[in-house]
Amino acid sequence: MLLDSRRLASNMNWPDLSMSGYGFYVWGSYIFSLVVIVWEVVSLKQRKKALTQQQSSNTVPASVLRGSANETTS
Repeated sequence: MLLDSRRLASNMNWPDLSMSGYGFYVWGSYIFSLVVIVWEVVSLKQRKKALTQQQSSNTVPASVLRGSANETTS
């Protein structure tokens, strides 16, 4: 009986995380993308907080808006 359970455990089809040698690039890309998305969400929350704090004084610095202070049209 013990021998049968070992045979069943060895025949289980686990996913191949190495992906035929490309796993480093694939999983690295997933991790990088996750880090960038989290960074973007945190950055947006910080910008929103800064904008709401600046709205009370009606002055918004250009660094918060990430745009040009001079909005002229040609």
